[in-house]
Amino acid sequence: MLLKTYHPYPKFPPISLSGTACQLNCQHCSRAYLRAMAPALTDDALIETCRRLRDEGAIGVLLSGGSARDGSILNLRERVEAIRRVKAETGLLLNIHPGLMDEATAGALAPVLDFVSLEIPSTAAIHSVFGLNATTEDYVATYHRLRSAGMHVVPHVAVYDGTEAWLLEPLAGVPHPETIVVIIFAPTRGTPMAEAAPPTPAMVGNVIGRISGMFPDTEIALGCMRPRGKELRVALELAALDAGATRMELPSRSTLEIAQSRGYGVVQYDTCCALPRTLEEQAMREHRLRTTLL
Repeated sequence: MLLKTYHPYPKFPPISLSGTACQLNCQHCSRAYLRAMAPALTDDALIETCRRLRDEGAIGVLLSGGSARDGSILNLRERVEAIRRVKAETGLLLNIHPGLMDEATAGALAPVLDFVSLEIPSTAAIHSVFGLNATTEDYVATYHRLRSAGMHVVPHVAVYDGTEAWLLEPLAGVPHPETIVVIIFAPTRGTPMAEAAPPTPAMVGNVIGRISGMFPDTEIALGCMRPRGKELRVALELAALDAGATRMELPSRSTLEIAQSRGYGVVQYDTCCALPRTLEEQAMREHRLRTTLL
């Protein structure tokens, strides 16, 4: 048995194409997560930031940002040529949180994006949490649009009440996604949902167990977005492991010790947990090269 672990900082940091700007100001975030990302509001800023990160030893970057009112990333369409230059000039692995992406943008970015992290939210969450006039079907359509453009798409599902596995049923055709990432709602200080109760370990185990049953050949990752209180953190991680997760971003030391005591081998990647299998060897090679150069 093998548990793959992922430690994205500092070698796979996030960049916000919109800085702290967001036209939705979602109930669970209120721009809090954007403040933790490096801002890159212009072509030059994006290219220079990525060059600097590469020179400091980065393997790749996550491109993200606040949302426009149509559900896309703010400024993404304006940064297409800069993203193409980043890939050509730095060789960094590129992941993106695209939100809803149109066909033209998908076609322009498909040759340079190494993988895509796409959340498939419920229509209820889209309306009540995101405040966006869209549906689950719109995100499923984006998934198929990106796949058709040739992108490696990693679906993400957020656990709120433990029933969310059904959101992935429209993706159950062939071929199955190689990896599915499960993230967990985490009440965040300063947001309208700061006092909401986080999901229980049983809820998380139920979602992962059902996903594992629907996609038996798919790797399931417990992503970075989840509650971090010490006791709940370990309980959530162990529930994910017991339910069939084979990847985990930033696991606790206690979880690693328990996994090893159960016979798991542990391997670490300095990337985000959506890393495609075909890029694992490159990520390891780049890690060794960057470490040697530094």
